[in-house]
Amino acid sequence: MATTALARPMLGSVLAKTIRDQRRALLWWGVGLVATAAMYAVFYPSIVENAEILTRYLESFPEALKNAFFGSDADFVSPGGYLHTELFGFFGPLLLLVFAIGAGARAIAGEEERQTLDVLLSTPVSRRRVLVDKAVALVVGAGVLALVLWVALVLLGPPFDLTPGVGELAAAVTATFLLAVAFGAIALAVGAWTGRRALAIGVASGIGAATYLIDALAPTLDAVAWLQKLSPFYYYDANVPVKNGLDPVHALVLLAIAAVAFALALAGFERRDLHA
Repeated sequence: MATTALARPMLGSVLAKTIRDQRRALLWWGVGLVATAAMYAVFYPSIVENAEILTRYLESFPEALKNAFFGSDADFVSPGGYLHTELFGFFGPLLLLVFAIGAGARAIAGEEERQTLDVLLSTPVSRRRVLVDKAVALVVGAGVLALVLWVALVLLGPPFDLTPGVGELAAAVTATFLLAVAFGAIALAVGAWTGRRALAIGVASGIGAATYLIDALAPTLDAVAWLQKLSPFYYYDANVPVKNGLDPVHALVLLAIAAVAFALALAGFERRDLHA
């Protein structure tokens, strides 16, 4: 009973400490996301005024290049289309992916490289609890940033007629959050298996870049179009959440990717000899 009583505060402290450690980063990431939302809101009226010119310019792009950077159904005029094309098509998910991958890589591998993991594991806390708390901290951090982005768009959009709808914005931000958590979990798994932060970042980022290109370019070649459905980015934006809402099946696929990666992280961390 005494051991259990001692363990309880330690269990909570792993999660609390991890969130505390990233609070400054979250603050600056939040400021950056608010600034990003403001930038896209401010530019929207001028984009609408020049929509015809921009549409003609876009039509001059090769199909593969247009899909890679703007999507197959690029739309600069409607609020939802503008946000899908300009923000949620690339830059928005990129920002959350960078945060989540970095957080996932630091969670275990970062502690190990700083030689603080042994100290943490010398307390009455199991490896499983450490990894679970680190994973929860990753999810909480990504969730806070997703919420900041949603609030910023809801508040800053209307003065510039950028009003796709609160629910549609929530759907797009939720999809972005799920995508980020999936790749953050991949980074966590690589870090838990190897103890190498740079490798975790590199593998997760490499998978992200490769699957983004697959999602963008596979549909342009009939012979390999089926590959698109192997990309997490397909399940992120195929339904265009900011215009059509969140697809439950697509959301479940992203959740499944995150769950499998978390399970692999747990298996690797519990079995690995940290002193090897």
